[in-house]
Amino acid sequence: MTPRPAADAEPRFLLYHLHPVSSRLLFLRHASGSVLSPRPLPFLSSPIEDEDEGQVLPPVQQLKLGMQIHAGLGLEPGTLLVEREFLRRAEIPRAVVNIHLARFLALDPPHHEIRLQGGEFRPLTELHGGHPVEMTMLRWAYEFLLGS
Repeated sequence: MTPRPAADAEPRFLLYHLHPVSSRLLFLRHASGSVLSPRPLPFLSSPIEDEDEGQVLPPVQQLKLGMQIHAGLGLEPGTLLVEREFLRRAEIPRAVVNIHLARFLALDPPHHEIRLQGGEFRPLTELHGGHPVEMTMLRWAYEFLLGS
């Protein structure tokens, strides 16, 4: 039986930029080395396989999550769009955390703004060696983006 999300288990976000002309795909990596926003998963976590694959977020939930991630990162509203059809989960001690995928909408990634926060945009090939759960989430996100 899978535990239910705890009130304090805030959702995490994988943030990416897909250039509309060149199709270059970059993921945001924070100063901590994590690719999850607003903070990494605890060390003792594990991905939950295929539980919610195919679930679609209602528009109200998409908007609420978008406002949450914009505020958490100090970005202007409309900078990111939460993908409605991507929802994965990770089990952490005593809780389950939802993992969402959000896309930067500008033509070019906001390198300067992200560098000011200690982060950077990196292609998937440069992100290997991170937390195993984060690597699984990146693989799922990449598979999702290839299929869309």
